[in-house]
Amino acid sequence: MNREEPGSARRPSRWAPLFSADGWVLFLASLASRLYLGVLLCLALIAVLPALFGWHGTVVQSGSMEPHISAGDVVLAAGFDAAQKVPVGGVVEFTSPAEAEPSGVEKTRLHRIVAENPDGTFVTAGDANAEVDSTPLKREQITGQARLLVPFVGLPGLWLGLGNLPALAWWSVLTLIAVVLAVFWVRTPDEDEETGDSPDAADDSPEVSSESPSEDDAASALPARARHLKASAAVGLVGALTALVLVTSTTFSSAAFTAATSNTGSTFGTAADWTPPSVTIASPGTTVRASVSLTAAASDGETGIRNVTIQYLPPGGAWTPLCTREAEPYTCQWNTQTMPDGAYSLRAIATDNSGLTTTSATAQTTVANSFAVILTAPEEIVRGNTILGATLYSPGSTDYSVRVEYSVAGANKWNTLCLTVAAPYQCTWATGTFTNDFYDLRAVAVVGLTSSYSEPITDVLVDNVAPSATMGDPGSPLRGVSTFTAVAADAQSGINQVQIQYARTGASTWTQLCTVTESPYSCRFDTTALATAPYSFRAIATDEAGNSTTSTPITNRLVDNTVSSVSVEDPGAYLTGNATLRAAANSSAGVSTLRIQSSPAGTNTWTTRCTLATAPYSCVWDTRTASDGQYDLRAVLTDGAAKETTSAVVSSRRVDNSPLRGADVQAANGSGIQGRLDAGDTLTLSYSQQVNLASVTPGWAGSALPVTVRLRDGNIQGLGTGSNGDTVDIQRPGSNVNLGSINTKANFAKTKKTVTFNATMTAKTLITAGVPKTVVTVTLGAPASGVGNLRTSSTMATMVWTPTASVTNPSGLTSSIAPVAESGALDRDF
Repeated sequence: MNREEPGSARRPSRWAPLFSADGWVLFLASLASRLYLGVLLCLALIAVLPALFGWHGTVVQSGSMEPHISAGDVVLAAGFDAAQKVPVGGVVEFTSPAEAEPSGVEKTRLHRIVAENPDGTFVTAGDANAEVDSTPLKREQITGQARLLVPFVGLPGLWLGLGNLPALAWWSVLTLIAVVLAVFWVRTPDEDEETGDSPDAADDSPEVSSESPSEDDAASALPARARHLKASAAVGLVGALTALVLVTSTTFSSAAFTAATSNTGSTFGTAADWTPPSVTIASPGTTVRASVSLTAAASDGETGIRNVTIQYLPPGGAWTPLCTREAEPYTCQWNTQTMPDGAYSLRAIATDNSGLTTTSATAQTTVANSFAVILTAPEEIVRGNTILGATLYSPGSTDYSVRVEYSVAGANKWNTLCLTVAAPYQCTWATGTFTNDFYDLRAVAVVGLTSSYSEPITDVLVDNVAPSATMGDPGSPLRGVSTFTAVAADAQSGINQVQIQYARTGASTWTQLCTVTESPYSCRFDTTALATAPYSFRAIATDEAGNSTTSTPITNRLVDNTVSSVSVEDPGAYLTGNATLRAAANSSAGVSTLRIQSSPAGTNTWTTRCTLATAPYSCVWDTRTASDGQYDLRAVLTDGAAKETTSAVVSSRRVDNSPLRGADVQAANGSGIQGRLDAGDTLTLSYSQQVNLASVTPGWAGSALPVTVRLRDGNIQGLGTGSNGDTVDIQRPGSNVNLGSINTKANFAKTKKTVTFNATMTAKTLITAGVPKTVVTVTLGAPASGVGNLRTSSTMATMVWTPTASVTNPSGLTSSIAPVAESGALDRDF
């Protein structure tokens, strides 16, 4: 106990230094730091403690749920069991499968459920998005319902997870300063006493104390204990905040489901009124070495050429610019010695002065600066004796022996096919001794104990089996325009064509009547061009390998057009707008009139569409005056003697004037190989009206949607469209895509093979003559499977798109299923 002597000064408050003029700055800084740390630790505690109740938290990565949920917020979600009702209007956490993600990686998503679909799935959307999500949500995907929002606390973890190190560094420095200010920059009274910073310390008068020595020791221990407590508190704070950052850097969810425009339904476009330039690249030869000149030719009839870039594609690499020229000649030197040997593709890209670009068809060459052996590729389909040749590049003076090996496709079990010891390295492949199947081939050059191998040529089909062919019976007597049919099939390479021939009975010379390349193998022929006599008819089927079979002839079928004969032409399976009806008629008594009639299919209730007195017997029927449906057609001939002859009926032709129908189909090459399906190619399907995009595929509003494009060879069983009838359709995992199918009328896939592509589908609305019309565009990505089954087509063809009736307009009117032929000039499409 201290005693105050009479006349001594009163000791000031122990908090006086804190509230002195100098102490206010430290006091306010420490108070602000403690408040900041207190709020931060409280938020962290709120984010962690609910885990005791089975809740789990994730850090939001994006801002599509703003203003309610922002990036860096922690959302706590309660578990979602099978018996719980789906909260329409609430925010849920769910798993988005890999096939619904543009990245192809499964993700955790956080969005609001805005509606329930009739099929039991749900529509989700971000609060900040103008469009709903493109993929419907299934109940089993929901992993939790959002219950509590903790703002901002996940930002440091988000910065760490996203690699935003500058932001994380600034926050770390700020927080460490707050820890120092809060813990170390306010001195306790014990520390003041230890340093003698009290007013009494300056007093020279003696002080009488009654404290015992043990009390002095306890008092001296207090400042040291305070320092230890401060250090422990600082370390604890830093550790807790570090743990919070590490935990939140691994528990992300995203509020962004798909990209969306602000108003997809109000997107308008206009037709292009300019022409891109033309460009070609000259082939430098089958093989090149050292330095070689590459030359392109380009022209533009409007604004002129701005520049031409020549590129090369190395094996397994990407297109690489070699040079850019702004004036003719568009030539550059290619130093192939800096490149690895192998097969290269070359192309040129021309840009005109309006900014339009065109990519040329690719040229192929092989760089062979060092020794290489290359097997010349045979045809994709072979039969009989096939010549195989190998070429040695840069062999020097070394004598090589060369053998050709084969393996069943994909088996990688190689056997010697033939051996040659001197140039030219050629041998004959007797395919007739092999099983009809797909084979891989390669060449091997050997010197001493060293063997060099060529790149394998894969999937060469051996087909020595002829197709089957049967001629249909056309009937007898034959008059006017008659139908001739044949049946053909081939189990190996597929049917290339069927030729139908005729010969007068007793003659040995056969004349071509028609050639058909697609099933059904039938054609119409005007028999009035033949003299009256008995005839024989036969069919010759040829497969893709060149094997052919001649059917057994149908003999003694009388062609007799000397009496009255009449027939009606088939106007096609679908009749729209003004349809042209044609008939053929002949009579020895002369043709007085010819009537072309229609009847609702199967009712035998005939309506005359036109009456004709002279050839050519044709007229226009405005099908819009009839109800949509199926109709039978016939022609009735009245001869000079007033005798009537009725033609055979062409049955079940469909009148279809639905205002919603396919309008056009177009394909365009991207930056890849012309005539070959590859990444960047587009397929555009245009409707005559605006359609309800949700009827194309459930939940779709037109924004970018991951889909799969399937390309199938026309010889695959069930298609039957032939080698030049490869078919494309669009698929989507878990949902239908009701866009029908497209017959490319070309050969893009190897025989009986299938290729799939990752792709993206979008839609927009165009205004034509004041009418809104929907255009669906599918952009190909990388092949997903079967890339080795692709081939480059040189065919210029008109594609045919067959829509489905599942698509409707906003009023619910179903689409016509009438096939749509590609408009415009013939091209190689992809």
